[in-house]
Amino acid sequence: MFTLLILLLLSACGPENGVADRARSTTPQPAKISRLTAPSSPLNIPLGSEVEIELQVPDTIRIDSVQVFLAGALRETLTQAGGELGSLVRTSLPTEGEKTGRSGLRVRIFMEGGITENQSQQITFLSDQAPVEYTYRVVGEFPHDPEAYTQGLEYVDGWLYEGTGNRGTSSLRRVNLNTGEVAQIRNLDQSLFGEGITVFGERIYQVTYTSQVGFIYDKASFEEIQKIYYQNREGWGLTNNGEELIMSDGTHILYFLDPEMFTVNHQVEVYHDQGPAQSLNELEYINGKIWANRYYTDEIVIIDPQTGKVEGRINLKGILSTRDRKPNTDVLNGIAWDEKNERIFVTGKYWPKLFEIVPVPL
Repeated sequence: MFTLLILLLLSACGPENGVADRARSTTPQPAKISRLTAPSSPLNIPLGSEVEIELQVPDTIRIDSVQVFLAGALRETLTQAGGELGSLVRTSLPTEGEKTGRSGLRVRIFMEGGITENQSQQITFLSDQAPVEYTYRVVGEFPHDPEAYTQGLEYVDGWLYEGTGNRGTSSLRRVNLNTGEVAQIRNLDQSLFGEGITVFGERIYQVTYTSQVGFIYDKASFEEIQKIYYQNREGWGLTNNGEELIMSDGTHILYFLDPEMFTVNHQVEVYHDQGPAQSLNELEYINGKIWANRYYTDEIVIIDPQTGKVEGRINLKGILSTRDRKPNTDVLNGIAWDEKNERIFVTGKYWPKLFEIVPVPL
């Protein structure tokens, strides 16, 4: 009986159950003939630099042609008039006009005998310029509700519009700049954590933190027009360029959204000359540039929306004095632009004051 049991167990583990067959049938992928020797590892380079490319195959094999792709687009095709390329191919690829952030280099090799191979490497484009550094000058102070956990801020038609956060206290507000009084308010459901807002025509958009839902309100009445949904795991800041909404999610990426469908039209990765500008939070669109608070810093970065380059950094350290700080006083967050009078306002979470500032280059 014991011998029979052993035989049955061995039988159950055999080829009949398919596991051993699948393991035996797994064929290792053949080694590639070609070798991308440059760039040989992921590459970080400033925009405008040339990418040096070197490709090798054994001397016994000839290369018919090579295609070079960057960001999925064919940039160059290498051939040799009257014959094949040699076993070593070198070329360089210009990068003017690219955006900052991660991109992909792909080299497709056509070899004699109909053999085709692909080689690839990641390239990250940094800004080719160091940001202009700014300090600030305060030219005005205004009262601000110290119970407002500021998440979004805009100035339109003589009013401040403010979105506040935290579950149970999230709201949309219309605020008198000079007095700080709340003239109109709409509270969010207590389950929601309000985030950035933007006034787009006669509508106000507001996103939430982790619920992946936002709202469109009538600007005059604050009545809800529509719920909106998005794929980003988190919603942070929100602004618009007059045609698209622009949203941050706490990373170094900005998303440009269709204002009707709330789908992503395109996105840009934000980099300075040393690396990514992480923790992008509250946003404002000012004279064709995106201004962004960086969470847990006293810094505002000025971003070119076309390239993703950080063109400037404003250090606002010390703008709220120690005597105005309380135990619950939180970080700098909130940028508003008075387009008509060219005024810039900033505040923070649970701050008792809002400031009008002028950036001063260092």
